[in-house]
Amino acid sequence: MLEFFVAAKHIRTRKRQTALAVGAIGLAVAIIIVFRSIMNGMEATVFGMVFELAPHVLVLPKEGEDYIYLYRTLVDLIWTIPGVAAVSPTLGATATLSFEGNVQNVWMQGGDPAEMNKVMSIGKYMIEGDFDSIQTGRRVVLGEEVANRLGIKVGDTVAASFPDAKPLSLVVSGIFKTGVGEWDSSAFVSLPTAREFLGRGSVINYINIHLEDPYQADFVAEEISALGYDATSWRDLFPEFEEMFAFERFSNNLILALVLLISAFGVANVMNMIVLEKTRELGMLMAMGSSSSLISRIFIVESGVLGLAGGLVGVGLGYAISAYVNSQEYVVTPPESPQPILIQFIVSPIDLMIFPILALLLSIAAGVYPAYKASHLDPVVALRG
Repeated sequence: MLEFFVAAKHIRTRKRQTALAVGAIGLAVAIIIVFRSIMNGMEATVFGMVFELAPHVLVLPKEGEDYIYLYRTLVDLIWTIPGVAAVSPTLGATATLSFEGNVQNVWMQGGDPAEMNKVMSIGKYMIEGDFDSIQTGRRVVLGEEVANRLGIKVGDTVAASFPDAKPLSLVVSGIFKTGVGEWDSSAFVSLPTAREFLGRGSVINYINIHLEDPYQADFVAEEISALGYDATSWRDLFPEFEEMFAFERFSNNLILALVLLISAFGVANVMNMIVLEKTRELGMLMAMGSSSSLISRIFIVESGVLGLAGGLVGVGLGYAISAYVNSQEYVVTPPESPQPILIQFIVSPIDLMIFPILALLLSIAAGVYPAYKASHLDPVVALRG
């Protein structure tokens, strides 16, 4: 217990150095907590947009087939899988749209607008017209990029054609803008209209599935694949998103770890100063029979206390800053997106536990050399000061 008493005495008597050491560690941890909360919020926002616009699971026909036949039976089976929130049978095809001499190839998807909207939320991104309007009649909803290239507006009639397809005249009943080029270059019609265009009966060529928990997509895809269909989760459809964030997390965490490591040198500096200033006191302890290991433990304990205190201060400060900024609900609207984006600061409970411990360990490591130096003082020389 003597080492704790002596360490506490050093901390109390050297208030300025203690405050500097705790402040350095605390500021570093606070910066890390705030920065990681921004990273978490950005990741949640990006994945939220992906999960909102893209299917969580895509089901394609069996190998060697172009269409899914008797798809209603398959849809009923999909609904029995736990976690399925929406199922949208779709018939898609490439179509050439033309209007007043302007021509544009698009991917035209046909389905039930209510079900498609549950899976892809296109209705949320309508800037003109109504997505549900394609339910009846030969109507089409276009992405803004398509509409701009064709020079077309709501109420105009566009000609749809393609080799081996039946030419159709479609009334533009809506225009949407997601800010994602792939989607804004597409078109949506009803399932009967798509079948009429392709000259097909009661068939589809893929099924889009929306889940309550997108991270269960791999499990659901495996369940459907066991039935002989080609089912793919969003992880396989968009692998670049997870890869991109994995790389960013690694690089950012490395930088943040270096920030914390640098701050730990402040603790090492304080410990070195104490060794220099308390040389005579240490000599007295050694003369009274204190072992080298006891002297070493004094400085290890002291550096650990400073690191842990700084870590706890930093966690409290970082959490307070993140919570306050998040409560302000800052909203930005990127140039390419019609929807405002809420800037989120999401603090992970794991971060609140890990970084004080990491600050403790780094501070102990930083105190190893001063502790070694103190424990190897010559008692006679130390008593002389």
